Amino acid sequence: MPPGLVAHQVAGHLALDFCNTAGEHLAKQPDEFLRDWESFLRWATQVGLIEPESYLELLGHPEPVVTIVELREAIYRVGLAIARTRRLPDRDLAFIREQANGRGPEIAFSNNALRWKPVRAHASEQLCAVLAGEALSLFCSPKAARIGMCEGGQCGWLFLDQSRGKRRRWCDMNDCGSRAKARRYYEKHKAS
Repeated sequence: MPPGLVAHQVAGHLALDFCNTAGEHLAKQPDEFLRDWESFLRWATQVGLIEPESYLELLGHPEPVVTIVELREAIYRVGLAIARTRRLPDRDLAFIREQANGRGPEIAFSNNALRWKPVRAHASEQLCAVLAGEALSLFCSPKAARIGMCEGGQCGWLFLDQSRGKRRRWCDMNDCGSRAKARRYYEKHKAS
């Protein structure tokens, strides 16, 4: 397994975890976690999109991440519109659909399971096809009504809210949730 966590998987769905590869996503300049081909491959390995063997194989054949980040942002804007019950951005939907229609990776059978096996020459395109397909599958399902957004300041991470009554407010209670509790505690005791 490649070292160093790229982003926590707190969203409950691959497409939303992909969106969460930018920190403070609502800020004017979000923190970019997919800085290069290696960080994208590391993330893809961490979420199980590719196997560690593919990580090693593809690492030696770097590709630009511009389209990968463009896809992430398009998926994010659509997910954000759904979470906020706003009009869906047509241009982003068209781009996601275009990427989903791309040629996907080969499928390999190993360790009694099927796995994606992208080819070196087209790995970026093939993995974008998988991620775009995952996003469309989510957005076109009843689960789309459960897409929520973290209320932690500029965080903006998306997640599937599986809580009873759709009451989840934070990407992670140990992160944004804890900070919000600390702020409330501080404000309450500051006023006393």
